[in-house]
Parts: sequence; structure tokens; C-alpha cells
Amino acid sequence: MYPLSERPRITIVVPALNEEKLIGQTLKNARGVAPEAELIVVDSGSRDKTAEIAGEYARVYRHVGNVAQARNFGAKMAAGEIIIFLDADTLITRQFVDEVIKAFRDPGVVGAGGFIMPHFKGVLTEMVFYFFNFLVMASFAFLGPFLAGTCVAYKRDPFFEVGGFDESLLASEDFDLCRRISRKGRVVFLRGVTVRTSRRRLERLGLMGLILDWTRVTVQYLSGKRPRDYRSFR
Repeated sequence: MYPLSERPRITIVVPALNEEKLIGQTLKNARGVAPEAELIVVDSGSRDKTAEIAGEYARVYRHVGNVAQARNFGAKMAAGEIIIFLDADTLITRQFVDEVIKAFRDPGVVGAGGFIMPHFKGVLTEMVFYFFNFLVMASFAFLGPFLAGTCVAYKRDPFFEVGGFDESLLASEDFDLCRRISRKGRVVFLRGVTVRTSRRRLERLGLMGLILDWTRVTVQYLSGKRPRDYRSFR
């Protein structure tokens, strides 16, 4: 691991819209596990207390737009050599940060991500999410690579060289970026790293609804269509 004085600067970018219920926990956790990181929240026009709560932990910018636009704007404001994109309902871990730094020691590596699982445990739900993660890992060999934007890290320069997230996409913009940036270098899947995200997508859509929605937009993207709607939380 890098000595503290030699560690690359990290920025964590969190897009947010009406996230007052969860963003405080997300940012408090991020500040606790990565106190050295620059923390930026891009508020896309919240009508609740999102910006007020976020301001206790992070630098907050208001930039109205979709999630791709929010992430790109946050990246432009970032000073870090490594940019971690984190959803407002997801808890990052120190292990994730350390393994990203370790992976990025290799100058040929431009992106990294790991397992994404729900906060609570249930046998069927865990099996489905493990299957999703297996598909992500398999994509590295057959289609992708694909990494979800829920919690993913990219080196700053390659990110901007490929133009960041495609702001015309309302879904699969994270997969699209991952495929494009892989032309600049290797994207790696951190098999020993897991971050936990909230269960609200499951509560809204149900397990089958979430599977169908994810499958629908992914198939649209892979077939060359541009997904323009996504029922899950963005």
C-alpha cells in the first residue's frame, strides 16, 4: 500500500435527488472510512433537505439534470486523481478504497469495482444479487467489461479522455462508460470486495420487477437501442 504521503488523491462523487432519508448515513459513512477523500455531492434539484444534510459532510453543488450529467459535473469539480462514483444510498468500505488504490498502482488499470449487495440478507435475494454480480464478472470475458455505477472507481485522465458518462442515456450509462474506458486500459473486478446498497429498489419493484427492469434496459443497450427510461431509483 502507498505510504500516506504518496497515496493518490481521491474524490468521491455522489449524485443526489430528494435523498434526505439516506444521504446523511451514506456521507457520514464515507467520511468515516475515507477521511482523506474529497467528498462532493451534486444535488439535481432536490425539494427536500438533501442539500442541507449533505452540506454537513461534503461540498455541495446544485446541477439539475439526469444521473449521468450529475456524475460528470461532479467529476469536473473534483481534484482527485481517482474518482469514485457512489450512489446516495450505498455504503462504501475502507476495503474498497484500499483495493482501488492497490489496483491503480498498475498504470494499465483505468477502472475498478466489486460486488454490490443489498443491506439486508435473505436467501432468495442474496442468490439473485450474487447472480447479478456473476453476470458482471462474466461480462469481462464475453461482452464488457460492465461495472455498475452504484460504486465504481475510475482514473481521472482516462475518464475525461473518453468524455465521461454519456448524458443522453437515462439507463445503462454506467455500462456504456465502462466499455468505452476499457479501450484506454484495463478495468478490473475486485472479487474480494463488497459494498452494500439500500433495499428501496426491491421495496418499490419487488424482486421479480427489479430483475425484469434490469434485464429490459440491459438488453436494449446490448441490442443497440438507447434506453431512455428506467423504473428503478436513479
